[in-house]
Amino acid sequence: MTFFDFITSPLMGIYFICAVFGGTLMVLQLLMMISGVGGADVDDVGDGGDFGDIGDSGDAGGDSVSGGHSQTADIFKVLSLRTVIAGITFFGLGGLAGLTGGMSKFVSVILAIASGLIAVYLVYYLYLSLANLKSDGSISEKTLVGSVGNVYIKIPAAGTGTGKVLVNQQERTMEYEAVTAGNELKSGTPIIVVRIVSTTTVEVKPC
Repeated sequence: MTFFDFITSPLMGIYFICAVFGGTLMVLQLLMMISGVGGADVDDVGDGGDFGDIGDSGDAGGDSVSGGHSQTADIFKVLSLRTVIAGITFFGLGGLAGLTGGMSKFVSVILAIASGLIAVYLVYYLYLSLANLKSDGSISEKTLVGSVGNVYIKIPAAGTGTGKVLVNQQERTMEYEAVTAGNELKSGTPIIVVRIVSTTTVEVKPC
């Protein structure tokens, strides 16, 4: 495909817009997650696709029919802001790869759709795994206090806000919200748990 084809092909333009638009939003989401500014919690992954609804039946898929609940409704659990953005991005990238690789427009559309659907489900299961990790078991003071780990999302100083930590507990890596009484703890800082604040939050200090 020549440069002239690239700038005059409506289909190529659609792919390009999807890739750039979706990719930009994905980067912004990642930066927000790293900085701890909203949208970082796996419990609020988009409207209509909240992972909090998944655990109601005990597994991600749920029963195929239960109290009027259909398989179609289960499909919509996969859709969230994060998964839709991922789907748009990889739809564009897949389509661009197809056309620039010499594929026909029809085949490029098939590749774009397949890429988008794969991205949607991969991101869905990634955040589902994080949600399960976060909610796996209750905090036990006997096993948690004194455990070590690292800061995952920075923790504001002097208890002015919460961040997140990954703690090594009973041969597993667990994620908890965290506060500190000292200075701000940046992402990657080694920490030790000194106190349990609530069922989901711990107080930590640097090692």
